[in-house]
Amino acid sequence: MKEFFQSPKIKIFLSVLLVLIMLSVFTRNVENNVISTTLNTVTYGMSKVSAAASADSSSNKGYDELQHENELLSKANRELRAKLVDYYNVKEENTRLWMFYGLKKSHEDYTLIPSTVLRRDTNDEFGSFTIDKGTASAVSVGDPVIGENGLIGWISEADTYTAKVVTILSPQTSIGAADNATGDTGIITGSAKYAEAGRTTFTKLNSENKVKEGDIVTSSGASGIYPQGLALGEVIEIGYDTYDSSYYAVIQPYDEIGKVLDVAVIADFEGQGEILKKESDE
Repeated sequence: MKEFFQSPKIKIFLSVLLVLIMLSVFTRNVENNVISTTLNTVTYGMSKVSAAASADSSSNKGYDELQHENELLSKANRELRAKLVDYYNVKEENTRLWMFYGLKKSHEDYTLIPSTVLRRDTNDEFGSFTIDKGTASAVSVGDPVIGENGLIGWISEADTYTAKVVTILSPQTSIGAADNATGDTGIITGSAKYAEAGRTTFTKLNSENKVKEGDIVTSSGASGIYPQGLALGEVIEIGYDTYDSSYYAVIQPYDEIGKVLDVAVIADFEGQGEILKKESDE
């Protein structure tokens, strides 16, 4: 409205109007009617202009209100999308947790953190991979990592939101284990000779061991690093290591380690670290 009255054309119009008003004051004859008619026309035009300006102002107010409502709707839409994403994330995590329901039910002391494989280390022949949980989710270095059917590795590195898993196919792994059928004990550790086939070895068996093909091997829990009784795999072959004069068994894990997508970290369990504490106290 302010810009309307500041335009050059309006200034000229107002000047002409002023002259006409002066003429109407000093003129008393018939011309009065002409001037009066002119003034009426001008006044009518001015009222139209004013009405148009008022309508325009009202229109702007309506637009502002619509824009505000649109912003509120957009905000509500964003919030709904965020809630939907959260819903699917929770649903996905619950689905993953359900995979380990049986283990959790039989071991209520386990604190399980379901996670997903983000990427695999293509340069590592032993199948290490990175998961989408880290220290922010209470994941720590040394924590056991399980697949749907048994122990598949351990946390070797952890940052805030991710962690690296070294698998039981790697020579870096050392897990106290036992043959469920015979009670023979030894160490599960990886070997370059068997890793490509997705297998690991049950080493340090004594010469009088009774391990045979088809036996199930589980974690012994002796070190306090791994819970007792986690499935490690099945014996498929018995061998003899001439290098250190000891027997070993080739183990086929129950999970296809190179293809697992969903795993769980055992962040805590009853008796965790107890053996290590005893050793350090001694």
